[in-house]
Amino acid sequence: MAACPSRLELSRWEAHPEGERPAEIVVHVESCDRCGAVLADISAARSLLLGANPEAASLRAARAILEQTRARRSPRRWLKLLVPVLLVPAAAALLLVARPVLHDRAGVKGSLIIETYCKRGEAVFLAVDGAEFLSGDRLRFAYTVAKPGFLLVFGMDDRGVLFPYYQEQSLLGVPVEAGSRVLLPGSVELDGHRGWERIFALWSEGALREDLVRRAAASALGAASGDLQRTTTLDLPVEQVSFLLRKP
Repeated sequence: MAACPSRLELSRWEAHPEGERPAEIVVHVESCDRCGAVLADISAARSLLLGANPEAASLRAARAILEQTRARRSPRRWLKLLVPVLLVPAAAALLLVARPVLHDRAGVKGSLIIETYCKRGEAVFLAVDGAEFLSGDRLRFAYTVAKPGFLLVFGMDDRGVLFPYYQEQSLLGVPVEAGSRVLLPGSVELDGHRGWERIFALWSEGALREDLVRRAAASALGAASGDLQRTTTLDLPVEQVSFLLRKP
């Protein structure tokens, strides 16, 4: 190969069964330390997050989190938080399926699904919409989509501040190929802001325009009077999913 594949290309390659991986990338990865390290990280994450027994991992994680915060949580409140985690089917994670675009616009059909996992210290658990997360928690996403397009993942907090997750201060999206449960490279570490935050994932056939994304986000938050719990969808001609998190 003339150059190293991107981290996203390696993620797509890793998601394929071994016998179906392009031969030129196989040869390149075997001789490239950089790509070998990236691939090792992705493979380790897949084993940890999408392994053979995620239910057992979720149970261990829930117990660890409960032990760490027992002093500041009542049993009743923790029961409400932990039961949804433990009852999620194996490997389902927080499974978010794309909603059709609103306002009678013609949406494209890429069948977007986003799975979200959280790593807290040594514990790994399935992310639950509306649950509490802590500064330093790391989120990792896997996507499934039926056709090529552009994928954008970003956060918006209750101040209206936007946080692009996979591009430096850019809301342009990245080109993605069709794939099933492709782990996005790297994880996202949550900052110390306290309050509500909503994570959006947008998929479209063509490149996204950053100004339109920012305008739609500001408009949606304004229409909900700043309430992120009601800011679930952006007025954009894309497939999209979102989930809410709270940082106490």
